[in-house]
Amino acid sequence: MNIFYDIPTENWYHTHENAELFAGSAEEEISYKKDHSNQPLIPITIFPGNRMLTVGILTVSNPKKESGLGGNLTLFRDLSLYLLKHGILAYVFTGNALHSESSMKGYLFSSISNKWIECKVPFPDIVYNRIPWRSYEASEEFQHLITHFKDYRMTLFNPCFIDKYVMFEALTEDGSLTNHLPPTMVLRNSGCLDSFLETYRHIYLKPCKGSQGKGIYTIIKNDDDTLLFNSLKHSESFPDFASFWETKKRDLLKRSYLAQQAIIPKKLFGHRYDYRILVHYEKGFYKVTGKAVRMSQTQEITTHTPRGGKLFPYQDLKSKNLDLKLAKLAQKCGEILSKKIGFLGEFSIDIGEDESGSLFIYEVNSKPMQFDEEEIETNRLLHLKNLFIELSFPNLKRK
Repeated sequence: MNIFYDIPTENWYHTHENAELFAGSAEEEISYKKDHSNQPLIPITIFPGNRMLTVGILTVSNPKKESGLGGNLTLFRDLSLYLLKHGILAYVFTGNALHSESSMKGYLFSSISNKWIECKVPFPDIVYNRIPWRSYEASEEFQHLITHFKDYRMTLFNPCFIDKYVMFEALTEDGSLTNHLPPTMVLRNSGCLDSFLETYRHIYLKPCKGSQGKGIYTIIKNDDDTLLFNSLKHSESFPDFASFWETKKRDLLKRSYLAQQAIIPKKLFGHRYDYRILVHYEKGFYKVTGKAVRMSQTQEITTHTPRGGKLFPYQDLKSKNLDLKLAKLAQKCGEILSKKIGFLGEFSIDIGEDESGSLFIYEVNSKPMQFDEEEIETNRLLHLKNLFIELSFPNLKRK
């Protein structure tokens, strides 16, 4: 069966005369229409019960882009085209897409015209949250959307960004991952930072709501109590903590920072490295679906590629013991954080390794960017597709 969209009437139709077809959480009926000349055809495999699974990729508007859409458009394109090939209607929508209580607007990517096309779409069964801005998730408009999703029984796939300290508190409270968490505290004033630095001597300062290594610093307290302050681009020395605080307090207090003990990392070729693992929920478990390594190059503070890090083959470090350790960390992080903030269907974890081989969780990201490794991204699309189906049709067996 094929379905097509009639632009003048803003209606979807299908091409099978004797078939019934319903789409989305509101089970909107897709009617049969014989004459569909000059309309784009979309091949769709019908699920049992004549239901077409519908996935809405939620993002924000961006008038600076030709499409008017913000967020990771490359990921949105790849995912929507992949889902369409597997019988799932997928589109991108924004917070102002709900024009009435009975209809909404979305954007489908046309491989023919190579652009996003706005059209009327059925309410989604699954809302794949890819909002790129934390500020938007705190907005009244987003909270209104959450209420609307609940009213129409839409499944929200990943509810929000994960604050670094919220992550640390949740994993600490559980107790099972204590040995994999560097000592961490919220920076509230000079006294708590001075005491933390006196205890651990070498620490990181990280924005609680940062990403990709932005705004990260290190501080080293020397034996003579002088301080060495390092950013990604330069270093500064201070004779004591008081002079450091007087110079940096404004920058450090204008946003929420945490302080964390620096782990002495194991190195390869003189450079630190971290593991980046991709995780997906599958039938009650959290499964590692991608493993990668990032190695620092131009500086030794972070391994993020936007900050000069480079890719390194995971296979060169792989072992059965390491695979098992990563799998256990993924499972526990998924269990704990889903209880804390809501269902996580997909996330990535940044994991460091110290000189003794112990693993440490640095960050859990509920909105992983695309990996440079093609194999990981191929696997990602497959697992997202299977998970969307599992959440909407739990009794349906799919390959």
